[in-house]
Amino acid sequence: MLEAFKAIKEKHLEAKRIVEEATAKSEKLISEAEQKALKVYEEAYKTTLSQAEQKAIELKRKAAKDAENELAKFLSTAEDQAKGIEAKARKNFKAAVDSVLNMVLP
Repeated sequence: MLEAFKAIKEKHLEAKRIVEEATAKSEKLISEAEQKALKVYEEAYKTTLSQAEQKAIELKRKAAKDAENELAKFLSTAEDQAKGIEAKARKNFKAAVDSVLNMVLP
């Protein structure tokens, strides 16, 4: 009977050791999985951030180009208007000179 208790005790200790080893292995696997998940998350975050920065740079370039195009259109319109005003001023100047000459020289 003593042998049976010894055998039971040994089997119990062996089972306890197996459970402890399994627990340690599972904790290690969980820790490794958490570290891998964190690494994947960090890489995904960096990739997303990099893509967002690239998109922001593209949007800034597009906005600058659009602003340049609008400025060019505005300047062209302003030049056309200035030429029109100049032409009218020359016409009015000639008419004014003619009017003054007609008043001075009857």
